[in-house]
Amino acid sequence: MNTRSGSAFVAAAWAFCAAVGLLAAGTAEGQVTVREQAGIYTVDATFNVSQPASRALATLTDYEQIPRFMPEVQTSRVLERGGDRAVVEQDALARFMMFSKSVHLVLEVEQGPAAVRFRDLSGQSFSSYEGAWVFTERDGYTAIRYQLSARPAFDVPDFLLKRLLKRDATRMIERLQREIAARAQ
Repeated sequence: MNTRSGSAFVAAAWAFCAAVGLLAAGTAEGQVTVREQAGIYTVDATFNVSQPASRALATLTDYEQIPRFMPEVQTSRVLERGGDRAVVEQDALARFMMFSKSVHLVLEVEQGPAAVRFRDLSGQSFSSYEGAWVFTERDGYTAIRYQLSARPAFDVPDFLLKRLLKRDATRMIERLQREIAARAQ
């Protein structure tokens, strides 16, 4: 592989990781798995927070504030909001060493008391991108499950993308856990 194509796939891999991080999971208290089948990547993650589900939901749906606690996200703005539905446009810049890649999503989000479901309407960075955050309160804590199914609109080696997805998803969940805890104080 030449340097230019190598640089392109590394940048593309990071773009996908950042996009997963826009909305993604695992810490010492949780777990994350990443699988690939026929070009579709599936992320499944679980983790716990000691706050009620309503606090986690409020954090995840505070779209305008996401860039404050998720540094990869440069902009996050609500285009439409009504009832339990929103359309949110997000731009992120994924970086890896000296490479960077812009990621663009227009997410249609449906919110309920126990779940937030989303899918990309733009098709710019992904040919398909949809998932959910699901909340379950138990014994004074909230278990959160994150699920994503995405097909990147670029080529990247499977082994590299899976490794990067897992690492970046872990960082994302740690930031999200901190933000949910901080909002409880």
